[in-house]
Amino acid sequence: MPERADTPPFDAAAYVAAASVACGLQLSPAMREGAIANIERTRAFARLLDDEAGLAPAAPAPVFRPGPA
Repeated sequence: MPERADTPPFDAAAYVAAASVACGLQLSPAMREGAIANIERTRAFARLLDDEAGLAPAAPAPVFRPGPA
């Protein structure tokens, strides 16, 4: 996902630190590193999806409407 020009680059470590404080969590160093790795991995998957955003939209799925019983 490209960074917007008007925002600083995403810092996964800062995000995990702020989120853990906001949630009242005390993370061990191993847990913190795992959370940072998970956030970075999730962003990598999001980039893949974002790169495909230029494709034509899929047709909506049909809606099931039950008939008379």
